[in-house]
Amino acid sequence: TVGKNDVGTKELMDALIEYFPTCGGNVDSDFSGLVYKVEHDDKLGRLAHVRVFEGYVKSRQLIYNTTQKLDTKVSQVKKVYTKRLQDIVELTAGDVGVLTGLSNINVGDILGNSHNILQQPIVQHPVLTVQVKPKQMGQYADLTKALQKLNIEDPSLDLVIFVEERELHLKLMGTVQLEVLQSVLFDRFGIGCDITDPTVIYKEIPKAKAEGYAKYTMPKPCWAVVKFIIEPGEYGSGIKYNSVVSVDKIARKYQNEIEDTIVFALKQGVKGWEVTDLKITLIDGEDHEMHSRPGDFALATPMAIMSGLKNAQTELLEPMFNFEIKVSDELLGSITSNLTNMRAIFTNPEFDNGKFTLKGKTPVATSMDFSIKLNSITGGKGKVKLSFGGYQKCSDSQGVIRSYKGVNPLDSSQWVLHKRGAFNPKKPVNEI
Repeated sequence: TVGKNDVGTKELMDALIEYFPTCGGNVDSDFSGLVYKVEHDDKLGRLAHVRVFEGYVKSRQLIYNTTQKLDTKVSQVKKVYTKRLQDIVELTAGDVGVLTGLSNINVGDILGNSHNILQQPIVQHPVLTVQVKPKQMGQYADLTKALQKLNIEDPSLDLVIFVEERELHLKLMGTVQLEVLQSVLFDRFGIGCDITDPTVIYKEIPKAKAEGYAKYTMPKPCWAVVKFIIEPGEYGSGIKYNSVVSVDKIARKYQNEIEDTIVFALKQGVKGWEVTDLKITLIDGEDHEMHSRPGDFALATPMAIMSGLKNAQTELLEPMFNFEIKVSDELLGSITSNLTNMRAIFTNPEFDNGKFTLKGKTPVATSMDFSIKLNSITGGKGKVKLSFGGYQKCSDSQGVIRSYKGVNPLDSSQWVLHKRGAFNPKKPVNEI
């Protein structure tokens, strides 16, 4: 149904065309499907909502999870009719339906042949983080399990559990999502919770090129020596890792261990935020034929990475919003004054028929309540569009520096004891 004023209809239809893939596909081709939604059922477990691009899938069929690189067996194939699940024989190319029995399935998993999967657009960029606390501490374990379920259904929540601090952190798109989250936790799981005020999600990047070194050789049996070069990368490049060390110095299995640990080691930098846009090169190190054990290099790598980041020093990146404002000409001075106070960057205004349009970028940290301010200034007659505008550098005083959660690898003695199970600064209670 088209609204009375036909407002937003074209934009809605354009979005449907862009984000909704076309149907079709060859039933005789190899099976190819995408998990676009995961729900939980008390009897059936995880319900994987799947779009089939090619081929078909039946009950009891063994399929390959390309994302997780493992074979998995479908228990039942179902379709949703008026919110009820009904058993069907198969799903074929162009169909959407539900698969059960896939216990470890996640949103975004590609099943079968990945070549036929259309690239999925990224439509969410969480820019806020919050801590969720149960109103009754006796429900900490229940809250943790509930959030783990919600995190499977919506991976953008990116649940992080800091065990030692007994803290549960989530990422969110905006403040409205806070109310929805509280409602879901209470209505679905019967858990009342408090949520801290949102904090903007900052990131860290290294300022300069530096070395990071770690030697883990005591107490034996253990032996892992690593040396990295850490240097700034191009904006938006993420993490680039490379090794120039021979397998004669560090065996391939241990080099694989190092590479698998890199992402974890960068989850928190020296200022407490995830580190990105950098190049890491393994330039030296050694294992020991008798003393090296599985996990030694996973223990040593974070120590060397944090050492390198400390030597390089880091600076903060803050998330930005792109904005477009349309409002009456007489309010130009007031609007630009507010934008300047928000540290916004904007182009020259465009004037048309008594109104002006202003486009630019503004930090998320200063503009979370901008829509409310604009409504107040314009008496509700102004229009603003906000969209994620990437990250850009900011000073420490403009951003937020957090303390390291858990045991910091820079404290090598505590880190080694902690990883060997001999040191726990805060013993958790009722841990799941």
